[in-house]
Amino acid sequence: MFGLTSVCVFLFLALALAVNSGYSLGALLLLLASSWLLWKRPRLHLQRRDYLLMGVMLAYFLIFTANMLYHGDPGREFDIPLRALLAVPVLLLLLAYPPRPEAWWSGVPIGAVAGAALAFWQLIILNVERPQAATSNAIHYGNVSMLLGMLSLSGLVWAREQRHRAAWSALLLVGGLAGILGSVVSGSRSGWLALPVCAGIIALHYAKKDGKRYIASAAIAIVALGAVTYSMPDSQIRKRMHAAVEETQNFEHGADLKWSSVGQRLEMWRTALLISRDHLVVGIGRTGYLEAKRVLVAEGKMSNVISDYTNAHNDYLDTLVKRGITGAMALLALFLVPLALFARALRRGSAAAQPYALAGVVLCTCYMIFGLTTNSLTLNIGIIMLVFPMVILWSMLRQQERTS
Repeated sequence: MFGLTSVCVFLFLALALAVNSGYSLGALLLLLASSWLLWKRPRLHLQRRDYLLMGVMLAYFLIFTANMLYHGDPGREFDIPLRALLAVPVLLLLLAYPPRPEAWWSGVPIGAVAGAALAFWQLIILNVERPQAATSNAIHYGNVSMLLGMLSLSGLVWAREQRHRAAWSALLLVGGLAGILGSVVSGSRSGWLALPVCAGIIALHYAKKDGKRYIASAAIAIVALGAVTYSMPDSQIRKRMHAAVEETQNFEHGADLKWSSVGQRLEMWRTALLISRDHLVVGIGRTGYLEAKRVLVAEGKMSNVISDYTNAHNDYLDTLVKRGITGAMALLALFLVPLALFARALRRGSAAAQPYALAGVVLCTCYMIFGLTTNSLTLNIGIIMLVFPMVILWSMLRQQERTS
């Protein structure tokens, strides 16, 4: 069973961006394998922290599901909270049969490299303006690519302790660079926001162990990478940053939002706040949100350009307007409780567990930033690439604590 979980974890990561719904394959195999617990019934030795992590995912599922039923939302809306529920038996499986560290630390960079290779092929050969690899959306590809890049860099301390440390370090560095470049060519600005924050977290952690030169090295690397990608011909970063500034200025002057992605986002945020004021406790639901927008358009209080968007392009505001304060608290708990658990292990855990704790902190931080400018949890790739890496990392962290 240890070998099976290792293979599933590797496939989950390695195929995430290079195969259509590749992230679902490893996740499905892990879910099916969790049925083994019903027959084998291994001793799990669960701690309070394990119950807390499972509890927050169950609470997210129950609160969102109850809210959707209350508002009579379409059945497909239940897919998202269901993924959080399905991660719970996978966590129990992995606590009993944790995957080998090599499965995780090879799958992450290979997934980043495979996704970036496909994205560059789309960019150079197919002339796709905003590559999306094997995903359905350039924004989600760019975000997950950045996530895999940052997770790769989180493993460099682990690589130093391995027998073939030069090879492992090279693989993880290549994975980190591939993840960042994949995000750059996707044109997904939400991923770019996460880069300096997560790179800073990683550098600060390494600086505690090996001196402050890591902070300076990370800052220089980010600046150099930004300068190179900004100065390249037809640079996506230059185009997207200039467009963001121009579209923000146009929005302030009341310009037409038809060709302005930034202006449309600002209008969606304004509208979500406006609607949510009268439905603070449980929100208005998906159907109610769309109906409220149609009313605002008819009253001339909202641009018709954004009337057909089903979300507010912001995880926090979208949850507030649809699920109310109760839903917003469940969402924040899904981010903050695991973040606190991983951060505590990063400060106080054993040296062997710290690479997984660091990766967990990076995972939660990335998603909290992604959600500022897009709905990162409204597609399967978004929720799956949050909760499944979360339980995988937690199981390996707990395994390292037990063995050390």
